[in-house]
Amino acid sequence: MVDLIVSINGPAWFNTFDSIFQLLFAVITLIICGFSYKAYRLLQERRYKYFSVGFLMISAGFFVLSLSNLLIYLHVYDGIVTRLGGLNVANLLYMGHIFLLLFGYMLLLVVAMKLQQRRLTALLFAFIILFTVFSYQYYLKFHMISFMLLAFMAWQFYDNYREKKNLNSGLVFSTFYMLAFAELFLLAMVFMPILYVVGHILQLIGYGLLLLMFILVHKATKAVKSKRK
Repeated sequence: MVDLIVSINGPAWFNTFDSIFQLLFAVITLIICGFSYKAYRLLQERRYKYFSVGFLMISAGFFVLSLSNLLIYLHVYDGIVTRLGGLNVANLLYMGHIFLLLFGYMLLLVVAMKLQQRRLTALLFAFIILFTVFSYQYYLKFHMISFMLLAFMAWQFYDNYREKKNLNSGLVFSTFYMLAFAELFLLAMVFMPILYVVGHILQLIGYGLLLLMFILVHKATKAVKSKRK
């Protein structure tokens, strides 16, 4: 049987709580996906389509991670592995989580960087597939790449905020700043386990800010429609 690439991280008292956080991330990003899809249907702008699919992938990735960790905490994995004849379900679920999140981040990066060349986009996605299948030390490399992707997006959205200087652009920038910062804490967790908890809290704040932005936009859109009537 192959070795697990999944490891339970953070302090012992946070076990199971991290799965709750991850499930909450999955729900929040799924709601954001719904708001983005509504914007796409209304405006027919491709960026909202990418945003919608990107957050759908991120939502699925967090759901898979939450399920994977819960199965470990509940000691379910041994039975599953035996029934599948030695296939390591833990490995498959964690690799699926990595692929889904990086795929989602790449779609968001395409929107943030306004990439138009399909060949470049295809090359980036090919890189994700190769990394997922052939990488080693999955946890560290995954969070390093996630930090770089999120930091680039934060930088791009900061330029957008400096140009527009409104609440919504500030919330978007703050979201990706928080998410990028959270990755640093998740990486530093190997030296101080409590930072794993801090990373999850920062992720919750980040996704919460983005959800708030979409709620504000939705309310403003409804208010404009009601005035027109």
